[in-house]
Amino acid sequence: MIKTIKLVIFDLDDTLVSSNINYSQIRRSVADCFPQPLLEDTIEKTPILQLLEKLKQEYPEKYPEGYRIVDEAEKAASLNARIIEGAEKIPAILKKYAIQSVIFTNNSKDTVASYLSKPKFNFLKTFKIFTREDFSHPKPNPEGFISIIEEFKDKQITKGDTLYIGDSYIDAIAADRADIRFVWFNSRNIDQSLFPSPPFATLTDWSDFESILEG
Repeated sequence: MIKTIKLVIFDLDDTLVSSNINYSQIRRSVADCFPQPLLEDTIEKTPILQLLEKLKQEYPEKYPEGYRIVDEAEKAASLNARIIEGAEKIPAILKKYAIQSVIFTNNSKDTVASYLSKPKFNFLKTFKIFTREDFSHPKPNPEGFISIIEEFKDKQITKGDTLYIGDSYIDAIAADRADIRFVWFNSRNIDQSLFPSPPFATLTDWSDFESILEG
């Protein structure tokens, strides 16, 4: 085992659960809230929450509408979400290696509550879950990672002991900015050219998770 892995931070959507959320459609719906049309490149390449923040700064009166679009889309997607095969075994694996863990998602607290209300997602209750509302800035800002690792200072855990596992280029950027190792969970077709650097490791399913912990 790689002894320096003491903490694993997990993304939620398309990493532990699959909600089939249409990120492109959400971006376009938020973009439609702008009185002045946005460039196509801006719509496609700007993370949803950053697009929402841009709306808040430039057209604050339109922000509630944009937030409602994002919040309702997240909640609707959670209703038919499923566990990604093997994810429910993760808590037992982490316990075996005495590794600490949390979930850090850009979802809202209400969306997370929607997941936790369903018995099939009971395994998520073994994790402490941080949402976008727990920090001033969402991913890919590194603030959340820095704060999470600080919570484990009594266990002498540093960012050098930490892995972050996520599925998107936003996750890759966030890990890079926080200077922690990124494991890419390859669950959907994304543009890898947007990764700031190659991932520490790549998972195509959770059956290989333990092999990463063992080096």
